[in-house]
Amino acid sequence: MKYLKSVNIVAIIMVVAMALGAFSSPVAAADSDPNKPGEMPTIKTQTVHDQSNENTASDKTAFGGDVFNLGWYERPFDQDMNYLPFIDLQTVLMNRQDPNWVYVKMSMVNAIEEGADSKPLYGLEMDTDLDNRGEFLITVTAPRGTEWATDGVTVLSNSDNMIGGVKPVLADTNPYEGKGYDTEVFKSGEGDDPNLVFARMSPSDPKTLEIAFKHSFVGGAKGKYMWFPWAMVGMQDPTKMEFNDHFSRDEAGSPIKTEGKYYPVKAVWGVDNTGRVPSGFEPTGLMPGLIESLQPKPQ
Repeated sequence: MKYLKSVNIVAIIMVVAMALGAFSSPVAAADSDPNKPGEMPTIKTQTVHDQSNENTASDKTAFGGDVFNLGWYERPFDQDMNYLPFIDLQTVLMNRQDPNWVYVKMSMVNAIEEGADSKPLYGLEMDTDLDNRGEFLITVTAPRGTEWATDGVTVLSNSDNMIGGVKPVLADTNPYEGKGYDTEVFKSGEGDDPNLVFARMSPSDPKTLEIAFKHSFVGGAKGKYMWFPWAMVGMQDPTKMEFNDHFSRDEAGSPIKTEGKYYPVKAVWGVDNTGRVPSGFEPTGLMPGLIESLQPKPQ
């Protein structure tokens, strides 16, 4: 399955390159270890192509893909609009075929090592009960080694179940002072399950970071959830998520020159994500923030 977050300057849209497939028949990996990930399977993989900005960076503008009201951020720039290609998401893959592990590969425009001094974070936000509110945020420090490890891996949850504020996903009319992701579930191997989440740099690609987490963490091998990746340098405060509830559009700024008074990026800078991606189910009802071609009809 492939998805593309692309833009035509006038109307920012999300395009699906291949239809959403099913994950209902997982294929067991012969060497799967329930306590440590192995290699990511290669069949039935979701592929999300994100907007990248290497061609417009010299003009200090994003090509597009930034929709503040939907929580779509295309801001791999500092506050002077200098380009940060090591957090510019290009391709993200998810595979659920292993009986024990869900694998995610996040590829950037440039090598992740380039941003070492900036201490970037990479990760995933997970909506595991399909209420349009995130339940968990996985973050991973980088750069790191090419062997699977739990060092620098954190899982946070939300104590008030109000991620997304008054209007989940959408920007609230007035800034919302919720708690965000404020509760630590796992950190560097410490938690109820010391082997819950691992991460590593790809052994074959310096632009790619890999994350593996247990199926049991997200409802089992046939679990249904929404997921979407994050890359962050500037705005790294998980208690301020979702950002479009805690900051107005004026405060957040914009990476797109044609958005006039909102340009350039301000409080919300140095972040990149994709639209929300369904996994293990066909979306129905009202689910804002999905990749456009997967938006369900209102019921």
